[in-house]
Amino acid sequence: MANVFEALPSLLSELGLDVRHVLHVGAHLGEEVPYYRQAGIGRFTLVEPSPFAAGRLRKTYREATVIEAACGAEPGRGVLSVNVIRTSSTLAEPHPGDRILNSVPVQVRTVAELAPDDADMLVVDAQGLELDVLKGAGDRLAGFRVVVCETCTVPDPTMASPHDQVVDYMTRRGFTVAALWPRSYQEISWWVRGGPGASTPEDRVYDVVFVQEALCE
Repeated sequence: MANVFEALPSLLSELGLDVRHVLHVGAHLGEEVPYYRQAGIGRFTLVEPSPFAAGRLRKTYREATVIEAACGAEPGRGVLSVNVIRTSSTLAEPHPGDRILNSVPVQVRTVAELAPDDADMLVVDAQGLELDVLKGAGDRLAGFRVVVCETCTVPDPTMASPHDQVVDYMTRRGFTVAALWPRSYQEISWWVRGGPGASTPEDRVYDVVFVQEALCE
């Protein structure tokens, strides 16, 4: 099964959406940028708190705007716990099974503060703080036609925000679920922590694609 980003070009085409500018919160090394290009998206703003990863992004994607910061519900300062699995680094309190290499002080900004005026797609992968990032968008959330957000069915504050809570929040803000891509929570937990955690084989991590409800009518 294709992941959400591999499927993005065909999904946007099916939805009849011409996305121009993506704001990606938690961009890591920009692994998704080639898929954005395939989807015809011409502008990228990549937000990444790790100084190492942000530096790599600037060198690899010179056409992108790279913002070295984390995102949250409020602006301020935070501490990034850098995991051995770099894509699992988080501002949340580390899970007992996380393998933390070091801690890095980072700036925390809000989506409302840093989103370019013409950004019409938001991608959020914030290792447990996705709901905070969405809340920090405030009224600017309505300016995004598409939002892709990672969620989780297990109460795991460093994996992803609770699926039901994210869906409820986005629904109340005028969005509907257009598609979702499931992954096994236990497989990801084994990869990150070397164990399944307190979960069942049915538990999932979801990449959820939200679209403004008005665009689906």
